[in-house]
Amino acid sequence: METTVEKLEAMFVKSEADLEYIEKRLKLDFINNAAENGCPAEENPAVMLENLRAIKAKHTALCSQVKEIAAAQKESMDSIRNNLSSVMELIQHFQQTTDVEVQPMTEAEQESAELLGSASTETTTEVPPAAAASGLQQALSCEREELSENTLEAVPLSMRSNVKLADLNEFYQQLQQHLSKDNSGLSVQKMKQLKMKVSDTKLKVLQHLSVIELDERGQVHLVM
Repeated sequence: METTVEKLEAMFVKSEADLEYIEKRLKLDFINNAAENGCPAEENPAVMLENLRAIKAKHTALCSQVKEIAAAQKESMDSIRNNLSSVMELIQHFQQTTDVEVQPMTEAEQESAELLGSASTETTTEVPPAAAASGLQQALSCEREELSENTLEAVPLSMRSNVKLADLNEFYQQLQQHLSKDNSGLSVQKMKQLKMKVSDTKLKVLQHLSVIELDERGQVHLVM
């Protein structure tokens, strides 16, 4: 929307410059030809100039309105970003200080937050900085069990579908990270809150390989 407003403003500026050029050319032509050629009243150069000035005045007013709209839009977007950031901080604080599970944002809500340029879309969970998280993940992955290509191929194709080994191992390592010390179980909802790459296919594959199990409440546990 901002790009559209900027394009309109640029078009108005160019049109105003074109009108000024036309006015100057008309004045020059009138000076050179007025003494030699007569013209009807409706084609009087002075009348045409007045009409041109009226059009130019309306054009200037439109340019001013476009600038006001652009300024109001910027102010509105800044306000929305600030309010969204405050709300996300409150949600994070609420989640950290209570035992209540906060519902994760829907895909549409996440896309809206990204479009607003908000850097707080990931504040619903406590996540270490990207570099630290990457180093921690590499260090821990060496201590965790990984599945081999042969192991994955042993799962029926109808069950594993098009799941990739790298994605499956990443999810399996995430499960080991969260359940190795406390195997009390994780729900699918909690996995999504923790930004784990969970899917029904991955859960079925791991369950088929007997590395995880689901209890009656749908909680996932590691098979120790």
